[in-house]
Amino acid sequence: MKYINAKDIFPDDLLEIIQEYTQGKYVYIPKKDGIRDKWGSKTSYSQELLIRNKHINTKFLSGYDVAMLSKEYCLSVKSIRRILYNFKKEAYKMKEKIQKLLIDNWNIGLDIYQIYPTAWSVGNDYVIKVNKNFGNMKRNITMIKALNECNIPVALPIPTVNDEDYVESDENFYFLSKKLAGKEIINIFEEDNYLDIVNETGKIIARLHNAFLNCEEKVAFWDNSLLYEMKGWITEILAENDYRYITKVDLVESIVDLEKGYDKLPRQLIHRDIYYGNILFENNQFYGYIDFDFSQRNIRIFDICYFLLGLLVNKSKNKECVSKWNEMVKEFIKGYESLITLQKQEKVSICNVMKCIELLFVAYFIREKDEVNAKLSAEIYYFIRENESEITNMIL
Repeated sequence: MKYINAKDIFPDDLLEIIQEYTQGKYVYIPKKDGIRDKWGSKTSYSQELLIRNKHINTKFLSGYDVAMLSKEYCLSVKSIRRILYNFKKEAYKMKEKIQKLLIDNWNIGLDIYQIYPTAWSVGNDYVIKVNKNFGNMKRNITMIKALNECNIPVALPIPTVNDEDYVESDENFYFLSKKLAGKEIINIFEEDNYLDIVNETGKIIARLHNAFLNCEEKVAFWDNSLLYEMKGWITEILAENDYRYITKVDLVESIVDLEKGYDKLPRQLIHRDIYYGNILFENNQFYGYIDFDFSQRNIRIFDICYFLLGLLVNKSKNKECVSKWNEMVKEFIKGYESLITLQKQEKVSICNVMKCIELLFVAYFIREKDEVNAKLSAEIYYFIRENESEITNMIL
């Protein structure tokens, strides 16, 4: 029998657990009776670890500290630091390249540091963003300029020395913008005045929606339909993967429910990725909106549902958080409706749209081979389904 070094096959966090029981000894691990190794199982697990580690790094850059990440992912502090160190090595290479681009194209020689996997802070006044998708980048810049003309606080792009909005290098696109004050709220549930903040956020998104209406007259944008997506690629991916997180019956029922009254739902330009990561606050004061890469015309309540669902991530099984979330739903709607009155059809459709957004995420994460988040999205889907009547009553 050939012996294998455990550190060559076990992930660091699992190895540390094993070392609590035994170290420096040979351990025989028998096969399960009647079960052969599945082809590609090791590769699949490696992929899951890579995805998990990317999520850890993203959250760290967003403001989570090592202790918070250790608790959330059930890993030792040492394992978290090891994971982050590997990403720091990769980031260092990117840093050198971006610094050269800044000097060559913007004549800026300031120090930079990473604040997101695709964004770097340049000194204290600028942010440079990296995008692989040209269409998304152009959409973002166009939207920023249009919103600025409507006096909406956004981060304007800084022209290059050649008066261009962006630079292309090695199949990536880079654009520099002014840095807005403020930062994202990491965990709204831990804020003392969380209801006041959520109420204000409702107003903030309503003001953005009003500004979008003016922008529609100035720019042409992708016209999309959640209903068409549900009947199209979302259904295809879930079917191809044997409905492993969502049953076919639930999928069909959700599409039928969405279709009822769908044509009556107001459509307009929306953000499409609105959550606290893209709304900047400082000491409870709002400073601006960022990231319009996915802006499109769609049903107006998509943004509302998307935002409220984002608050539920990793919280739908926590009774205390669910109780707070129920309060937040009411306060958010109250804040939004202080500026924009929702139609009756919109209010009764909110849960249906929420369910379909989570189905969209299930399909998306399956396609990205992110099984952890696909399962998490399915859990939120069933949470909304089981509490649909109560949620709707809170909104009406």
